[in-house]
Amino acid sequence: MLRRLTTSIIPSRGVKQLVNIKWVRPEYVPAYKQERSGDLEALPNIPSNAIPEVYALSDELKDAPESVKKIFSVEHLGKKEYNALVKKELINRVRRHQYDENTAETRIARITGHIRCLQDTMEKFPRNVKAKQTVQELIDKRKKLLKFLRQYDYKKFEWLLEKLNLEYKAHPETYYKLSRKESLRKLTEMHCEDIRQNKLADYRNLLESQQGPFLKQKLEALKFIKSEQMELQLPVTVSDQDIKKVEEQLEDWRIKDEIKQEARKKKRNILLD
Repeated sequence: MLRRLTTSIIPSRGVKQLVNIKWVRPEYVPAYKQERSGDLEALPNIPSNAIPEVYALSDELKDAPESVKKIFSVEHLGKKEYNALVKKELINRVRRHQYDENTAETRIARITGHIRCLQDTMEKFPRNVKAKQTVQELIDKRKKLLKFLRQYDYKKFEWLLEKLNLEYKAHPETYYKLSRKESLRKLTEMHCEDIRQNKLADYRNLLESQQGPFLKQKLEALKFIKSEQMELQLPVTVSDQDIKKVEEQLEDWRIKDEIKQEARKKKRNILLD
C-alpha cells in the first residue's frame, strides 16, 4: 500500500515518461526470401510451348503432330528437368564459350539457378526444412564467390550482377542481437536530435527575420555618423564602401524574404485546397 502511494505521489523520471516512443519489433524475413538473398527476379520466363534442346534435335519430333510436341514441351517437363533448363538458361547468359563450365561466372550462374528453383519451392512449401537449409548454404556459397570476383575483377563483377539481375549483399561485419532496450535508446537519441535540429532551425529563422530591421538601423546609423563627422569637420571613419556594403546586404535580405513569403503563401494555398 505504501509503495503504491509513493509511486502515485513521486512521478518517475525515466525517459518513458518524458518521450512518447513506441517500439515495434521488425517483421522477420526468412533468409531464402529475395529481399535478403539479393535476387531481383524470380525464375526466368521460359515459354511453356518451347521444346528443350535435347528433344529439339530429334528428326522424328520435327515431323510429329502438335499433340506429341506438346508432351515433350516445357509444360510437361518434370521438376528435375525444368530446374536443369533454368540453370542452363542462366549459364548461357554469362558463359565465355560453348565449353565454359567451371569459371567463376558459370559457377555463380549455376548456383543462382539452383537458388531460384529452391525459392520457388519454398514459396509453395514453406515448411520444407531440407530445402530451407540447402538454399541458405547455396546463398552463402554464392556470396563467397561474388566476394572473390569483386576483389579480383570488379568490372566483370558488375557485368555479372547486371546479367543475372542480382544485388550484392555481403556478410555483415558485426553481428548484434536485436533488443528492445537498445532500439529504444537509439530511437530516443534520434528523437532528441530531431528536437535539437528543429530548435536550431526556429532560432535561425528568428535571427534571419531580425536581420532586416537590424541592417536598416545600421544603415541609418552609418549615414548619421558620416554626416555628423562632416559637419563637425572631424576625420570621417565611415566610408562609402561601408555604406554600400550594408545596402547590398539589405537588398539581398529583401530578395530572400520575398522568396520565403511566396513559398509560405503557396504552402498555405496548397493546405487550404
